[in-house]
Amino acid sequence: MRHVVIVGGSYAGLRALKEIAKIPNIRITVLDRHPYHFLQTEGYDLIAGKVPFDQTIIGLRSLCAGFGNNVTYLQGGAERLEPEHNRLVCEDGHVIGYDTIVIAAGAVTRFPEKVEGLRQCSYGVKSFRAAFLLKQFFEAELYKRLENSKDAKERYSILVGGAGLSGVEIAAEMAAFFIRYYRSNALSCGRLRIHLAGTKLLEGMHPSVIEAAKRRLEYLGVELHLGAHIARTEEKRAFLENGETIDFDFMIFTGGIMAAPFVASLPFAHNGIGQVEVDEYLRAQGSENVFIAGDAADLRDRNGKRVPPTAQSAEASGTTAGRNVAALLTNRPMHKADIKLRGLAIALGSPYAIIDAGAFRLYGYPAYLGKKAIEKIYKLPLRYYAKRGFSKLAECHR
Repeated sequence: MRHVVIVGGSYAGLRALKEIAKIPNIRITVLDRHPYHFLQTEGYDLIAGKVPFDQTIIGLRSLCAGFGNNVTYLQGGAERLEPEHNRLVCEDGHVIGYDTIVIAAGAVTRFPEKVEGLRQCSYGVKSFRAAFLLKQFFEAELYKRLENSKDAKERYSILVGGAGLSGVEIAAEMAAFFIRYYRSNALSCGRLRIHLAGTKLLEGMHPSVIEAAKRRLEYLGVELHLGAHIARTEEKRAFLENGETIDFDFMIFTGGIMAAPFVASLPFAHNGIGQVEVDEYLRAQGSENVFIAGDAADLRDRNGKRVPPTAQSAEASGTTAGRNVAALLTNRPMHKADIKLRGLAIALGSPYAIIDAGAFRLYGYPAYLGKKAIEKIYKLPLRYYAKRGFSKLAECHR
């Protein structure tokens, strides 16, 4: 029986699984070091205390079981790939043989080495663990101020480094959260300062979207520091290239991504941030049976333009990779990838969002409802498979 391995229970990995699971008489193994799929698009809601943590994850064991008896979840990390032998070596030494493999191991926050002190003084938000730790930190600070009148009078500053999509969403959600918190507890929100630092706000997006986001951030009281990179950081202070300094109590960095260490170690061609260069079918260059999807791949559209690393592009690439694996295993023609974004939804502190679909744009509450609908549409099928898988696993243990 042919064996397909999927590395990473990510947006791309699960889309690939959905397509490959349709093939009869094959065995599928999903490998991930974490026993859950993290709904990263809702991570900002978790940090802002709007949803409980269990609503931002879906258990991979139950989810995989829900796709069929031929699908197995294996918890563990990938150490190295030996494509010449069709083998994957895990961190614990376990060796997995495969006929075809899909690598969707994602990316991590990139802390530029030239920015002295950045890695030591700031946190990324790419993982569930990071988001959960940030949530705990913020809530502990709020509790301290609630219980102690002396602490309540102290100013508290959060610095978000990076003015792209992630940075803007985090700054807006945190500002909206603190405004609600202080109002409900009859406290002054003037003692909280949220700084957003970066060269350009939402670079590359439509001017009307940028302007609307800027107005919203200013309305929420976010202090913008645009036009300069962060040059270096030390404990509690950041220094910008233009000479400006920003004091902070907590710093979040969202200035970019790089391929996960396993992806960067793969014996294929890579781009400057470690993503694997792929052919028109999303196979690693020079390989017949190694497919790369999501943030692990250097995704391009039909014109060769790089596609931004979003959940949407990850899902699209995962679907394409999964379908091409299915075609390869059933001796059908594969289809060339055509990864393109249908639009972007930007959360800017509930109940406000922006949806840019190219042909039209929505702002405010209608966009907020639209974004929540998109998130729900994504989650519902996964919750269904997880529920079905849980019932199956529970039956086996009776």
